[in-house]
Amino acid sequence: MNLLREPLLHFVLGGALLFAGYAGLEREQTDASGLEPVRIGEGEVRWLKETWANQWLRAPSTQELQGLVADLVSEELLAREAREIGLDRNDTIVRRRLAQKLKFLVEDTSGLIEPKEAELRQFYETNAARFQSGARVSFTQIFFNPALRKDAFSDAKAALAELQAAGDTDLAATVGDRLLFDAEIRDADEQAVSSMFGPEFARAVFTLRPGRWSEPVKSGYGLHLVSIADTSTAKHPPFEEVRDEVLQEWRREKEKDVNRDYLVRLREKYGVVLDASAKELLGADRVADAAKAP
Repeated sequence: MNLLREPLLHFVLGGALLFAGYAGLEREQTDASGLEPVRIGEGEVRWLKETWANQWLRAPSTQELQGLVADLVSEELLAREAREIGLDRNDTIVRRRLAQKLKFLVEDTSGLIEPKEAELRQFYETNAARFQSGARVSFTQIFFNPALRKDAFSDAKAALAELQAAGDTDLAATVGDRLLFDAEIRDADEQAVSSMFGPEFARAVFTLRPGRWSEPVKSGYGLHLVSIADTSTAKHPPFEEVRDEVLQEWRREKEKDVNRDYLVRLREKYGVVLDASAKELLGADRVADAAKAP
């Protein structure tokens, strides 16, 4: 009973009651507005420092850091008010940015998954065509420029007859027109040939037989006589040689799977409803595709 008469106890109890009352008042004010105050903590300040240091290669001064914090507070206040009055609604840029951020987060989770060696080998076997090295070709081309000749095709045919009759490969250097590419192309795949001369030329070159000059072949520049020196067929490299490439492809596929599964769950959670006007615009054959999971 003597303890109840101690002044120190009275002081502690009074302080506790006062603190509780103040906290309750603060909660009432927050509950009444339904809004939480902007809070800047250690994590935010550290992030500001690191961002500044990455950009300017030095730590911010005290004054600069104060300015960064003030800017962050202003940005957060403006962003909150913008959301409060609905400025984020029906905004394409905001919607895409939010979707992009979430997509990045989902993709990051897929990067945490590590395949077992057996799984990676199975992926390699199932998708063998992806890792097959393409056919390659070495050839000599003689260019006939339609912009410089009245009849480039006839000139190419005449040169072909001359080459066939002479049977001398040195003669090739004395006919034709200049081109920005070398006359001799060595060990190139179809994509490389296509990037230089165009896809039509590349497809034609890979059908030619070695050891003789071709009929005129059309490219994006004009006409060419082509002599194939050497070809190699497509190869299927062993797993050990392309393991890194297999792993990259596996990760890309896993990323697609994670994104697709996540979207399926979101569709199940929120649902997708196309109103009558949207269905009319899409057409009956596309309505089901637009509403179903990807």
